Amino acid sequence: MAALTFALGAAITRLIWEGIVNPSAGTLTLISLVILVILGGYALFIYLTTKPSREKLKSLPVVIGVTVIATVALIGTVFHFTRFIPSPEAAAPLSKVIATLLLLAAVSSYFLILWGFWSIRKAKES
Repeated sequence: MAALTFALGAAITRLIWEGIVNPSAGTLTLISLVILVILGGYALFIYLTTKPSREKLKSLPVVIGVTVIATVALIGTVFHFTRFIPSPEAAAPLSKVIATLLLLAAVSSYFLILWGFWSIRKAKES
C-alpha cells in the first residue's frame, strides 16, 4: 500500500506541475478531473482493503463511490476527446480513430458499470 501511495503521490505531483506550467482553463479542468479520479479510486481502494467483505463491496457507499468516480472519469474522457480532435496532435487519421475507439470503450464501460450495480441492487431488494 505504501508503494501505491508513493506512486500516486508522484502522479498527482506531476499533474499539478503540468497545471502550473500550462495554466490554461482547459488544462486545469482536465487535470482536476484526473486528480479527482485518482484520489477517489485510491480512497475506495483503501476503504475496500480495510476489513474486506462481500457486504462492504455491495454496500451503498461503494456503489455511489464507484458511480461518481466512473462519472467523473467519463466526463474527463469526453472533455479530453473534444479538445483533442480539433488539435494539431490529431492530424493523423489513425489518431482520430484511436481516440474515438477509446471514447467508445469508456462510454460502454460506464454503462456496463451502471448496469452491473443496478442489477446487484435489484437482486438485493428482491
